[in-house]
Amino acid sequence: MMNQENEMTVNAEQLPSSSADLLPSDEVFKVKIGQKLFEISGAVLSSDGPNFFTRFFTQHDNNVVLFMDRSEDVFVIIYRHLQGYFPKIQDEEQFSTLFTDALFFQLPKLVKLLKEYDYYFTNVGGVSFKVPKSLFHQQGNRKNYLEMISGTFYKEMGQYDSDGKLDFLRQQSPFHVPRSPEFFQDLLSLLGGAELNLSEKRTASLIKECRYYRFGRLEQELMKAKIIYNPLTHGQDICLALSNVSKSSVTIEELLLSCTENQHPAVGGCSNQSSENDNYEPPSKKTKPSTEKHEKHWNMVKYQRPYIDTVSHDLIFQLNSNQCKIIFNKKDKTVHVDLSKEAAKLFENKFSDLLLKTPNIKIDLSEYKVNLCDSQMQMEPHLIIPACVSICDLVVNGTNCCNIFSLVNDSKCKERVLDCTNLKNLNCAHGLKLHLSKSMWKLGTNNGKIILIAVKAEAFSGTKEYCKMIDFL
Repeated sequence: MMNQENEMTVNAEQLPSSSADLLPSDEVFKVKIGQKLFEISGAVLSSDGPNFFTRFFTQHDNNVVLFMDRSEDVFVIIYRHLQGYFPKIQDEEQFSTLFTDALFFQLPKLVKLLKEYDYYFTNVGGVSFKVPKSLFHQQGNRKNYLEMISGTFYKEMGQYDSDGKLDFLRQQSPFHVPRSPEFFQDLLSLLGGAELNLSEKRTASLIKECRYYRFGRLEQELMKAKIIYNPLTHGQDICLALSNVSKSSVTIEELLLSCTENQHPAVGGCSNQSSENDNYEPPSKKTKPSTEKHEKHWNMVKYQRPYIDTVSHDLIFQLNSNQCKIIFNKKDKTVHVDLSKEAAKLFENKFSDLLLKTPNIKIDLSEYKVNLCDSQMQMEPHLIIPACVSICDLVVNGTNCCNIFSLVNDSKCKERVLDCTNLKNLNCAHGLKLHLSKSMWKLGTNNGKIILIAVKAEAFSGTKEYCKMIDFL
């Protein structure tokens, strides 16, 4: 509609589309955006065409003033883009409005440029961030939260264009993330190669933030892990907390050769029957076991950190929990690990699928599960798993214990413990029970059975020893 000042207001969808809608370069056209009048050459308007302006002015005299009720501040950036300058964007608000009007004015080059812009613009906890996309060049960090929400934003905005509803186009809400800006800045610094002096508590918080933002590789890099060359196995062990193990990255590798007690230091003297037949007599009184008896195929659990490791290593996992006990049965000479509460849930979560779904293994952890009464007389599930402690560096009540079996064989050792020889018919027996505060383990399988091989452990045996572990506030 024409007004007294020869201004005309139109809707974007009223203009036909044509690839030939380019304007004479030497003519000047008047465009009023909001309250500001722009006089723009045909060459400039056509530099990102065909577009809304070229289609309009090919149908109207250049004396007509095109009026559009949009933001004049945003159009200043668009005008500079049409003049050939690279748009400088400050924050998420400006990016969102610029992309909205780039769609509204149907500027294909500007839309493409913004989608391929070198930065993400977001607001975390009230603080604006201009995040270089180059920080996420490594596998594991690329398909992250920022990329996902950007893709969603472009898809939703593009839907207006495909539906021909540009006259109703409204700015989408800028990216606001209700997380800690301080933690996010730390993540960006780490992604940029900085080394930060982080406490364990802050590191744990940053790992949680990595999971939120889907920075998978950075998450693995923040996790405390140690890879050690084992000269006895001529391989490498990887040590890390069980809570940090990704269950999709654990595997079981079947040994191709039979391994005896001397041939496979990874399990030391733990044969397939070691959990049920560890001799408690001193070494001088032991008879040398036959090679035939101990010659077994052991399948050790291995681990390869996602996005970091190229090969798998023998897994040594750490349990930082006192919900783990070692039970020695004096009469039947058996050793078992009792996992309860969160420790049992964690173990089952990490290994149940692996054990059950691996061909030629197919071990169901429910066979090792029993229900026992807790201190509140409530039934709770426990995992009772055969164990080997022959190669363990064991500290009991603050003292190195070189021969735990001599302690078990002591005539004074008459503690009543759970008899785990038959999980379907639980009884009590004389023996020794050690509560573990920290422990490291390997997990092995053989002939449809599993065994936990203790590598290192700190234990206490009673209430007095437990009290010694408690520090003043």
